[in-house]
Amino acid sequence: MSTLKENDNKVDLEHHHRPASFDNSTLDEGDFNNDEWLRTQGEKNPFYVHDLTWTPAEEKEIVRTFDFRVLSWIAVMYRGNMGNALTDNFMEDLNISLNTVNLGSTIFTLTFCIFEIPSNIIIVRAGPQRWIPFLMVLWGLATASQFFLKDRVTFLICRALVGMFEAGYIPGIALYLTSYYKRSEMAVRLSIFWSTLAVANSIAGILAYGILHMRGVAGKAGWRWLFLFEGLATVIIGLLSFLMLPGGPTATKGFFRHNGYLTPRQEQIAMTRLIRDDPTKADTRKKSVSKKHFFKALLSPKIWPNILIGFFGLLPFAPLTILSPLIIKNLNLGVPALVSNLLVIPGYVISLSIMTFVSWSSDRHNERAFHGALASTYYAICILALATLPADANKFMLYFALIFAMGGQTCWHPVNAAWIAGNTAPVGKRSIALAMYIISVNACDMVSVNLFRDEDAPRFIRGFWILFGALLFTIALFIFQRYHLMYINQKRDEKTKTWTSEDWRHYNETTKDEGDDHLSFRYNY
Repeated sequence: MSTLKENDNKVDLEHHHRPASFDNSTLDEGDFNNDEWLRTQGEKNPFYVHDLTWTPAEEKEIVRTFDFRVLSWIAVMYRGNMGNALTDNFMEDLNISLNTVNLGSTIFTLTFCIFEIPSNIIIVRAGPQRWIPFLMVLWGLATASQFFLKDRVTFLICRALVGMFEAGYIPGIALYLTSYYKRSEMAVRLSIFWSTLAVANSIAGILAYGILHMRGVAGKAGWRWLFLFEGLATVIIGLLSFLMLPGGPTATKGFFRHNGYLTPRQEQIAMTRLIRDDPTKADTRKKSVSKKHFFKALLSPKIWPNILIGFFGLLPFAPLTILSPLIIKNLNLGVPALVSNLLVIPGYVISLSIMTFVSWSSDRHNERAFHGALASTYYAICILALATLPADANKFMLYFALIFAMGGQTCWHPVNAAWIAGNTAPVGKRSIALAMYIISVNACDMVSVNLFRDEDAPRFIRGFWILFGALLFTIALFIFQRYHLMYINQKRDEKTKTWTSEDWRHYNETTKDEGDDHLSFRYNY
């Protein structure tokens, strides 16, 4: 352990950050024993200093460093533009129908889901800083290969490959961020990460407008050039990520990072604050995900409500993302077909704004359920408008209804992901839980894209009614999960409120409970 002393940076005692059990003005025996348990767990990490103190300014500086040095690079992400390709006679060139495009989305999602958990098992062993860039290079190559599509079969094969290689990327990023940020900081950071999807899709719409005009260059369609450029850009970012992503708060030196991001004292603060927030983060040794953690995550009734929230709450995402340019094109707004790609941009801007605000407020107030329920209510109202506007409604009214609906499509997504990450421990169980969540939000794509059929075009009213019902169920799930977790916390409080330090010591020495199953763990809601 480092020999840094507290008097290296003296501050007023009232501004000191002490172990969580010292936050209260009065302490009972249980609090002192919990502090002893924290000390025992913390000693597993050489950077943990049990009695270390620091100022709020020091902590903010460390968090800002992670934001600018780590999160900013993570925010450089790529997503495919199948929706943009559809506006460039993509289906006509390959002689396929919208139903085949939906089948391609289903196959993409199926391979994505199949390889999600295996990928997250590997990431715990290999390390996110290596596995995530590797995945990016592979799916970039698969995306670029769509330049050579010939027919229905090659289209479906490429969609399967892209899904296989993208699997593990998003839950891997979420897992990676938990090694830098406390539970109360995660929703905003995941919001920033997912906000880049809105930004990327907005930029992609602009780039697609230009690239799709390359139709005829070298005798190739514009959508072929679009896939090629997107794929190669992803490969380049993936290769650079091998050099840019550090192994963790105490492993930031190397390659483009030179002498690292933190001083020795800052490394101690960074790890100590994380361990005080979640003692299971003390043990950072690479290890495989055990069968025990796998099945505990898979069968946990405390995780499944959040998984179902992801499935039902994001049912509208895929059809709105993929089909919005096509729906706008069919509205006949009096603009060229390729301009449809630009007209979806306001929807992504609204989405970015709402998601950022909801995530910021959720972290600020340390509340998850009501934020998710209220955001879902906004989303449901927008979807209801699309389902109920009359067939002869003004086309510009339909356009604005679609744009505001797009604004709600991921508004609570980072909150729910942060909720899962913060309430699931240790890391092996957390990695499986996050993989399960991303599976759920992608598995719903296999259902949702098939709700929008050729015969329902151009309004797809039947599909929007189904999506509205799914969002009502999502709101109910948010409320249920809040009171479900409150009940578990209350039962643990009742069971341990009379325990002495000896009772706690006996429990810690004999129990097989670990992570969020430990009776000292309290769930956020």
